Amino acid sequence: MRREIRWYAAGGAVLLLLLATGIWLKFGRETAPAGDAALAPSHAPVSSRDKPACGSVATTDVAGNAVNDALLTPVRSVHDAACRRDYSGVSRLMDRPFGSRTPEAAVAELQADNGASLTILTQTLEVAAIADQGGLIYCHPHGAIAIFARETSEHQSKLTDFAITGDSPAEAACFEHGSR
Repeated sequence: MRREIRWYAAGGAVLLLLLATGIWLKFGRETAPAGDAALAPSHAPVSSRDKPACGSVATTDVAGNAVNDALLTPVRSVHDAACRRDYSGVSRLMDRPFGSRTPEAAVAELQADNGASLTILTQTLEVAAIADQGGLIYCHPHGAIAIFARETSEHQSKLTDFAITGDSPAEAACFEHGSR
């Protein structure tokens, strides 16, 4: 009987210790010093007024060759509009039809998650493109794909398609050229 009481007492003590630790973790941690109070936490969401930190559009293709400026002009325009979080500007720079959806539907996707997809679009255009006779294919290492088809009667030398996931007909090209 005494042995059982000791086990119950030890178990109760462990439970109290766990409960106290949980309460301390939730409520009792020391707060940051006053000097650090003005710093935003690194996980703070980006507001729609803030623009993402943007780099530069890649000017060479995956083979290291310089990309023709005429091909880069629409890429830079989309990159700049996306960096400014100018959704209507990005929409004006989209092909019609835009991949398998309307530009309006694509812009709605870009606005989701407080513009996180727009940031991914800018980052995608900062990697070296696959340049071929059809135009430029940008393959973000994390899966996003942006396509700029060469100007034809069907395409207006604009952003032809953009997918956050590899859900694109160009996915095979990304793997083929070692961009994945």
